[in-house]
Amino acid sequence: MVSEFPRLNVALSDCLSGCECRYNGGHAQDEFVIHQLAAYADFFKFCPEAPVLGTPREPIRLVQGNDSIRVVGTKSGRDVTDGLLDYTEKKLAFLQKQSLDGAVVKSRSPSCGLERIKVYRPSGEWFGSQDPMDQGVFTKRLQEALPWIAIEEEGRLQDPWLRENFMLHVFTLARWRNFLQKQTGVADLQAFHRDHKYLLLSKNESLYRQMGPIVAEARKDTLQDSLQAYEGLLHRLLATKSNKGKMLNTLEHMYGYFKKQVGEAEKELFRSTLQEFKEGIVPLISVMKLLQQFIHRYGSEYLQGQVILDPYPPELALRSHLQAYKS
Repeated sequence: MVSEFPRLNVALSDCLSGCECRYNGGHAQDEFVIHQLAAYADFFKFCPEAPVLGTPREPIRLVQGNDSIRVVGTKSGRDVTDGLLDYTEKKLAFLQKQSLDGAVVKSRSPSCGLERIKVYRPSGEWFGSQDPMDQGVFTKRLQEALPWIAIEEEGRLQDPWLRENFMLHVFTLARWRNFLQKQTGVADLQAFHRDHKYLLLSKNESLYRQMGPIVAEARKDTLQDSLQAYEGLLHRLLATKSNKGKMLNTLEHMYGYFKKQVGEAEKELFRSTLQEFKEGIVPLISVMKLLQQFIHRYGSEYLQGQVILDPYPPELALRSHLQAYKS
């Protein structure tokens, strides 16, 4: 099983780290970021608003202009778009050099929010479904510049399903980044694909099946082309969300290595535990521990090297939540 985990490179809205840079002079320190993610990540912090507008400051919001969305003060109506965009482009030039695996951004922020940021009318009114929503100006450009990294809001990461998907995404990207930084050959690509087989299968079987021929046909003289093609599919695959059905299929495939070796009592225990996972009675960790027990008892060098058994540090306890997998 995997025992060492790569250090993550994560861009972070600075207020989430405890920096008092919010409009009211306060912070938005996030427990998950500070007490869990920080143990495994190096943070590259940003705050589009404080360097441009100061702290404390007038709140801002998105407003629909004649031909573009502008950022204006909620009381004064002062247009601060150009200053924020100038900061954004300079900070993005820095972040693009940091080999990022992911980003955690501040929810509901007109500069950093990932989704559902209200776009007001020039009058200052917003009429619900009649008016559009958008992303924060910084995060929108970040996603355009680095479309393959995992990006989430701290609020959405309170959802065990989204948190598990995010952590699996960033740790897999970090392993791929480390793989590329080493002296890689065809055999190394084959090993990476082999060790990630069931993780990839649990995310998107169709894309996983497309990756196989790329690996099989890789040659020394065309390796860079193969790596580029493989990486494109890997990014698409990791961007899809896991669900209970795909994981059940993966668990069945893994159990297939032992179905002729296990006794009737073990077989019944596995089947009943798998059904309880399907019904939301027990979390994923219960099934994974049974498979690990089979590996120890009956042996399987192939399964023992599978990243899916430990895709991120077990201390995060993500697989202990019943809500970490949705149907």
